Amino acid sequence: MTAFHLQMDLDQMSKSQQSIANYVVGALQQIPYCTEEDIAQAVGVSTATVSRFWRTIGFANLKAFKKQLLQSEHATPAHKMKQILNKVDHEEADVVQEMLEMASANIEVTSKRVEREQFHQAVELIHCARKVYVFGTGASISLIELIRFRLNRVGVQIEGMAGSGSELLESLVHAGPEDVVIMFGFVRRSPELTVLLEHAQTAGYSAVLITDLLVSDMLEQCDLVLQVDRGELEGFHSMAAPVALIDALSVALTKRRGNQALDKLDRLHALRKKYASQLPK
Repeated sequence: MTAFHLQMDLDQMSKSQQSIANYVVGALQQIPYCTEEDIAQAVGVSTATVSRFWRTIGFANLKAFKKQLLQSEHATPAHKMKQILNKVDHEEADVVQEMLEMASANIEVTSKRVEREQFHQAVELIHCARKVYVFGTGASISLIELIRFRLNRVGVQIEGMAGSGSELLESLVHAGPEDVVIMFGFVRRSPELTVLLEHAQTAGYSAVLITDLLVSDMLEQCDLVLQVDRGELEGFHSMAAPVALIDALSVALTKRRGNQALDKLDRLHALRKKYASQLPK
């Protein structure tokens, strides 16, 4: 299969068409799951404008665009790695600089994408929760460990959930109205995410989604959504922005808890001093 490329002449497009084009390029991962109504609502144009757009980029309709998109190899891990290797495939390449600049760009986009009101509400939910559960799969497992480490040390009761299968239910059975479930949901909606969102309606826990999805029915089903950027569709997906968001949550939560959180940290420091000879860092 060949990589997916779009030939667009933005100068020849109307402002509405440019808005659609910019949205489509930034959300290629989600387009296979979108209707024209979804795209129109996200961009702020009419459905008819979206319907006419596909002909300007060489497709009969949205169905034809989706077919070509799904037939490309844009979603394979090997192709994504090839994209970044192509940038550093010469002797003078500075891999460190390339990767750090990419991470910096992801974080900058995330800073604009995260709605501050949603962020502050998430901090308040976590602060008031009896217990916080965290779900994620694949590379998101590292994010579970990080947020568990950060929040546990300031007194949050937090538990990582199993990433797949019925083992997830071992934790889910204990989640109730006073709890929060934080979900890392990247690329697509999984069966596990579907179960977590569906059960929230019965159990009453608050659902907080951290995602790079710009269009998904999950966005409407969650109590709060924090959207991050992990890079281009065909590129290497970095976890730099989600990590930075977790750090921001932990600092904001520490500030919200005030002396209660600082006392926990002081007690941790005292324990380290007391047992330094037996349990060195």
